[in-house]
Amino acid sequence: MPPAVAPVFMNRRRFLSQTVAAGVALGLGPLAAPAIARPTKNLTIGYIPILDHLLLGAAHAREQQALTGITIDPRLFKSWSSLAGALEAGVIDGAFLLSNLGMELFSRQVPVRALLVGHRNGSGLVVRADSSIAKPEDFAGKTVAIPSRVSTHAALLDHYLRRGGLSLAALQIREIAPPLMVEAMMRGSIDAFIVAEPFCAKAEEEKVGKMLVFSKDILPRHICCILVMRADVLAAHPEGMQSWVDALLRTGLWLDQQKGGAKVGEVAQLASRYMPHPESILLAALQHPSDRIIYKDLRPLPDDFQALLDISQKAGLLPKVDLASFIDDRFIKAGKG
Repeated sequence: MPPAVAPVFMNRRRFLSQTVAAGVALGLGPLAAPAIARPTKNLTIGYIPILDHLLLGAAHAREQQALTGITIDPRLFKSWSSLAGALEAGVIDGAFLLSNLGMELFSRQVPVRALLVGHRNGSGLVVRADSSIAKPEDFAGKTVAIPSRVSTHAALLDHYLRRGGLSLAALQIREIAPPLMVEAMMRGSIDAFIVAEPFCAKAEEEKVGKMLVFSKDILPRHICCILVMRADVLAAHPEGMQSWVDALLRTGLWLDQQKGGAKVGEVAQLASRYMPHPESILLAALQHPSDRIIYKDLRPLPDDFQALLDISQKAGLLPKVDLASFIDDRFIKAGKG
């Protein structure tokens, strides 16, 4: 049996001095010493296949090389419950998440913070193509799908219904994952749904449903999905997070510029790489009207969160939330995007 080889331990100073000496001996000079590279941390960020989360995919495709000390790994989920559960359990480092879900997690002492808004507007209330529903009061007794009870959409729906003297209590509410809503409407099991794009556009293109009202016309320029990160990740990688937030801000401006011009097809093509939707549906959801979804002005302003929290609490959907502690705007304030 060959003798065991004892491991040789060398501290950093000895390693550097011997490496430099060897370089000089070979005529390479002290520059032969390798740089001590800082390890790159891979951060897993969850999302679901909606245009609210296009910012994540677009920045991943365009800005990965601009990040400092981190890389971003987008991970697709099919439902809000599975995404929120993964974030709470620490399976993922962050997520593009419904504002209400983020606030609800925070209110339960889950260590997460909101860094920026992922978009503005971007959802719609769709009724069956053959429906006679035309105004809020027509919803009495109807079956309406929402993506989650703890969602922006549930709050927006209640806010809309109150225009006609109703509330969520007047409806039969069903929680359905966004990718399954059009199919549910096709089967006739729901009368309407409120959800993010491109599922509204999909219902229209397949002639299953028709848009009754855009979310932007329920609460103008409302926030919906936000970037939520675990607090330990923020503490461990502040430089990397700053570079990523800067990249997201640049990407948001690029998306808004491109989707409003001749290169909107390029945006739809990029989106199809991260979410399984035909480009024709993505094009419709991005363009008509031009403010159907907005990717600029992504600052996490307390007033915007408060407006959403107010209608959510009126609907009985959320408890009191300490927004000053939940919102972490230091990266936005120091941004160079």
